[in-house]
Amino acid sequence: MKSKTLLTSQKPFYKGNMHAHSTFSDGSQTPWELKALYKSHGYSFIAITDHEVVYDHSYLDDDGFITITGAEYGIKEDITKSVFKNPDMKVCHLNLYAKEQHNAQSICYCPKLDRYSDAGQKEILIQKYGSDDRAYGAEGISNLIKNLNDANFFVAYNHPGWSLENSTDYLGYEGLWGVEIYNHACNLMGINSYEIKAHDNFHRAGKRVFASCGDDNHDKDKSLGAFVMVNCETLTYKNIISALLNGDFYSSHGPLINELYIENGKVKIKCSDAKRISYSTRGRRSEAVNALRGEYLTEAEFEICDADVYFRISVTDEQGNHADTQSYYIE
Repeated sequence: MKSKTLLTSQKPFYKGNMHAHSTFSDGSQTPWELKALYKSHGYSFIAITDHEVVYDHSYLDDDGFITITGAEYGIKEDITKSVFKNPDMKVCHLNLYAKEQHNAQSICYCPKLDRYSDAGQKEILIQKYGSDDRAYGAEGISNLIKNLNDANFFVAYNHPGWSLENSTDYLGYEGLWGVEIYNHACNLMGINSYEIKAHDNFHRAGKRVFASCGDDNHDKDKSLGAFVMVNCETLTYKNIISALLNGDFYSSHGPLINELYIENGKVKIKCSDAKRISYSTRGRRSEAVNALRGEYLTEAEFEICDADVYFRISVTDEQGNHADTQSYYIE
């Protein structure tokens, strides 16, 4: 494999949360409060993904902070039933992100799932975008993703564990940009939240999705736990979106990755203090470097084999938190 820089400290890393809720739906904080909280903790951007309606929050932006326009859409096995009253019902949740910041189209609007807009707002949305009940299942969800992609959005698949979906469900979804491999709110609720297996399942099925993550915070105490680090020249909406679409980022709920590059047939990584750095591939071949008791790792290197097809690297810190690279194909 040719020498290549994948992530570099020669360009800034911008910290962001890809999944948040405000008082525009079922969150407890206003968009202004979300900005204040995240910016004060070193975040450079946030996607406010309120339920069912797309909002443009660019009024919050300044030289050091950007908002990604987006929303979270739900699709249920039975649209007439409540998820909370039917805890064994499967659902699919998708985050949609606008490639252009002022694209606030609520494509495929579903008034039956919009519990937050008043009657007047719903009528306006129906007049603009129609009414869509969103059919559950591989065909219906793939059609929804296609419609969103055609409207200039890219789409992430959220928290498969909470949704009660497995690979026989989500591997039928076409057109996804990414999968949420860690959801901080789910973790705090005791739900399996580290979904790296879902990411591997997609890739082993030939579906090249990116590994994303997010807080999914509805309350302040479920914030600041998951983040992506985007590696690009300057903080603009265009640059952040371009880097996300190109895979120039990693996902974490703890450790930091400082450098990732390929040189002389090996991939080399430099990171914050870690107890374990592991190398995974499409197949069974894998490697790991483990720190001795009382010591830490800050770098590792792994030989790349053509038979690996692709590789990804995970960094694990002392608390068991992970940082995960994208899957890089050997081409």
